[in-house]
Amino acid sequence: MTDAPKPSGMDEIRAAIDALDAEIVPLLAARTAWVRSAARFKTGRQEVVVPWRIEDVVEKVAAHAQTAGADPAVLERMYRAIMDVSIGEEAKAWDALHPRAADGDAVDA
Repeated sequence: MTDAPKPSGMDEIRAAIDALDAEIVPLLAARTAWVRSAARFKTGRQEVVVPWRIEDVVEKVAAHAQTAGADPAVLERMYRAIMDVSIGEEAKAWDALHPRAADGDAVDA
C-alpha cells in the first residue's frame, strides 16, 4: 500500500475518491458483464449460487488485501456485497435465457 495520504482538506479527499471511482466503476461494470455471461453455462437456476466459488473469491480477495496493506476483513465485507448483487444479476440473466423454466428447473444449456 502506498503511504497514507496527507490531504490538505475535504476538497482534495473528495476529488481523490471521485478519481478512484472513475477507475473502479468500469472495472465493476466489466466484472458484472462476465458474471451475467456465466448464466449461459448453467443448466439450472440453482447453479447460479456456487458456495465454494464464493469462498474461493473471498480467500483471493483477502490475499490481495494483505498485499495491498488493506484490512482483509473490510475487503471481504465489500466483496460479499458485490457477490450478493452479482448473484442476483446472474439469476436475472439466467431467467431471461430460460423464460419458461420454473425456478430450479434444469434445461439444456
